[in-house]
Amino acid sequence: LGLTEAATIDGKTFDKLSWVDKEVSAVKEQFPNHTPLIDKDFIPQKFQQEIEQTTYPIVHIASHAQFGIIPEDTFIVTGENQKITISELENSLLNLRNRNDSVELLALTACETAVGDDRSTLGLAGVALKVGVKSAIASLWNVQDASTSKLVEEFYKNYRQENMSIAQALQKAQIKMINAKELPQSEGMNIEYDNPAHWAPMIVIGNWL
Repeated sequence: LGLTEAATIDGKTFDKLSWVDKEVSAVKEQFPNHTPLIDKDFIPQKFQQEIEQTTYPIVHIASHAQFGIIPEDTFIVTGENQKITISELENSLLNLRNRNDSVELLALTACETAVGDDRSTLGLAGVALKVGVKSAIASLWNVQDASTSKLVEEFYKNYRQENMSIAQALQKAQIKMINAKELPQSEGMNIEYDNPAHWAPMIVIGNWL
């Protein structure tokens, strides 16, 4: 699931995310049997309908997120200037609890989250674990669109092709970014990605396997 367009939620503007298309394409390449919900198709009703009707071991969300004091102010930005609040996310995932089709991995790559909202993805991922999602990937602070896209691409390549655990796949992707200056240009890795600001915020919580 992803949002590329700018959005306005409760009077607050969220910039467009130019690299989400590339990030989503990298995920789709590794998982041919996928259902993309992007921009106008990524709305709360369709999200809930999809996870109720179909088993999805992995749910990947590339969008903005915001963390607030009350549940209504903590949300993922979706298409059509709508949002999925932390309560709505909890209710949607709760419907899957105690069923064989619970989500194995929920990835929340909230790109360029607004300043001051740096706990958003971690809080949303925590709710997901509480209701039965086995593992979650989230960021500890605001992340950049371009470098997050590259980290996601490397993570899923490791996880899917090399059959690594979630923790190992993320670690290898982060190490590759740390060594960005030593890699050939053909790897498509910006030399600035060796800075911890680009590779360090993403963590795994829950089951690391």
